[in-house]
Amino acid sequence: MKTDTGPGFGVLAGGGVQTFIGKNYWGDKLDNNFNPALHAGANLILPVFGDFWVQSGINFSLKGSRQHIVIDDISKTTNLAYVEVPLFVLFRPQAGEGYILLGAGPYGAYGLFGKERTKVGPVTTELNIKFRDNATDQPASYVYYRGLDAGAGALIGYEMYNGLFAHLNGQLGLMKLNPDYSLPNDQTSKKNLGFSLSAGFRF
Repeated sequence: MKTDTGPGFGVLAGGGVQTFIGKNYWGDKLDNNFNPALHAGANLILPVFGDFWVQSGINFSLKGSRQHIVIDDISKTTNLAYVEVPLFVLFRPQAGEGYILLGAGPYGAYGLFGKERTKVGPVTTELNIKFRDNATDQPASYVYYRGLDAGAGALIGYEMYNGLFAHLNGQLGLMKLNPDYSLPNDQTSKKNLGFSLSAGFRF
């Protein structure tokens, strides 16, 4: 059995799926599909007491969503890139040839760039995304989203004594991504939802 009582620095990368959940303008539930997602970054774990640790880090995360409106033959794909900082409480007991990983906590993120591709019948358009809290009277040559995102995440996985680790992740955004357009009775609310698999190495 290995004794591990000091800080640990790790690097990781992975992929998964992301989508938007919430409501449209009329308050109806969004029916968006999952979009491929990627992430890469680094983290640091610090011992608290016993098998409990604090884990934080910084990630580059590609999120987004797909939407298909059958009646109008419209397909929309949104890709958003974020810099993201999670802060997890990590339960890390020894088991077998390594450690079980169970973690949960909040995350904060800010949008870096993005694109939204819309296909109407045979015609496809692609617009860059700008991050604004209020998009009222902004030019239609861009698509607008809020830059700040925050929510909660959880992970479950395993870390070997040699430093290799992998874990499954779930993440739920708690802040609206759509900006304010000053439209009457607008009930639009888009939030991030994602699931992924990460693998990495802890030094």
